[in-house]
Amino acid sequence: MKKRANQRLRNTMRPGARSRTRRKYATKDPLPERQRLQSEFGLRGSMTTKTTTQSEPVDTITRNGDVLFVFRDSNRHQRRIQRAVLSDRDRLFWVTIAIACGQPGRISKTTRVRTRDLPKRYGHLKNARNDLDAFYEYYRPMMLGDPFLVGHPPGSGKSAGYFDFTVDLNNPTAGELNEVVEKVRAWLAQNSDDPEYQGFQINFSFSGHGQVDQEGAASIVIGDGVLPAAELASLLLRCSPRPLESHEQQCRVDLYLDCCHAGAVARSLYQSLLEQVPAYPRAPLGMGQVYCACLDDENAFELANLPHSVFTFAFLNECSRKQPPGASRTNLGLRDVGWFTNSQQHPLLIDFMELGGLNLKFPSSYYVRRPPLPSIPPREPALRIDESAYMQDPFAELLRFARSQRTACLNIERELARQTTFPGTYSRNELLTNTKFPFL
Repeated sequence: MKKRANQRLRNTMRPGARSRTRRKYATKDPLPERQRLQSEFGLRGSMTTKTTTQSEPVDTITRNGDVLFVFRDSNRHQRRIQRAVLSDRDRLFWVTIAIACGQPGRISKTTRVRTRDLPKRYGHLKNARNDLDAFYEYYRPMMLGDPFLVGHPPGSGKSAGYFDFTVDLNNPTAGELNEVVEKVRAWLAQNSDDPEYQGFQINFSFSGHGQVDQEGAASIVIGDGVLPAAELASLLLRCSPRPLESHEQQCRVDLYLDCCHAGAVARSLYQSLLEQVPAYPRAPLGMGQVYCACLDDENAFELANLPHSVFTFAFLNECSRKQPPGASRTNLGLRDVGWFTNSQQHPLLIDFMELGGLNLKFPSSYYVRRPPLPSIPPREPALRIDESAYMQDPFAELLRFARSQRTACLNIERELARQTTFPGTYSRNELLTNTKFPFL
């Protein structure tokens, strides 16, 4: 999905990254230690001060008992809304791996064989690079709090992801992914004795090609071949430098998948993680938030007049402090993806970390409940999640439920697609009044 320059690997350690020797109320400037880590791990990126990385909220709102910070628009992709206080669902240490593969077919470092058939089989996704850069910025969290103070309980006074290791990969090969995993392990090992380290969160974002085989197993396409979801799960699990069950908190994986059959990729990855993590009284690894560009039986699209794929464009227009280029001309929210693609693509967003259970968002159903055409009455789809099926296979049941929702949306989407002038317009102010989205 994206036009790419030369292959690039960019690892950036946040200014607050800390060594094992830092003590409570430390006064020593940790910058030399971070510079040492940069040299040791071969990290690149500018070191910025606390004042340049922090942002000041312009307002606060309350949602379901949580106090949320609201931030003004910016020239960087960041979250518009962020939780003011670290919750037990958040993790202080983040690992973000952002991958875009719009031009598969590179020479593998391990086999030295060029997979010449990949470009013919999958084609070039010109916007994947743009999506990668947006992911990289969006998943580098704002630093809210003081890096020199160790809170009690751990993390008090700091925002989620305050300490993070972020890497972006453009058309990576399998060998390069393995190299990244080793660097992630080293960073987590370096921080695992920190007094505020209790667990970590992995944010995995991918923009490129996804596919499903005849048995229903899903995979993504990287620079030198196909990477099955089971192998991707193994890579993510290897990021932990010590057994997952030894962490004080449950570790967490969040997914952002902008590819064809994204729902199937998410389900296969979810199942593979469960199969590869031994069962313990307390699950050591949990699925957090999942953003799927489309359902398991759908394709994801990009259009020539948009700088991003349709899904990422709409997501940034809703959730980011920086609107994507062209938003004033093509004003799309996530709810518009269905009719905009002629009912061929429907995003599915899931938050497994919601207090009291599941938070599922099927954006396209918005127009069923609030049709902008006076000739169509609003209605509430009479659909339910089967609890027994959900207990057996959560993702399979959620996908079935989403496909049922899609069927209920088809008529209104076809009517909206026929309109020469769309009667409804997405407003970014809606995010301030939503009760469940964006996920935090």
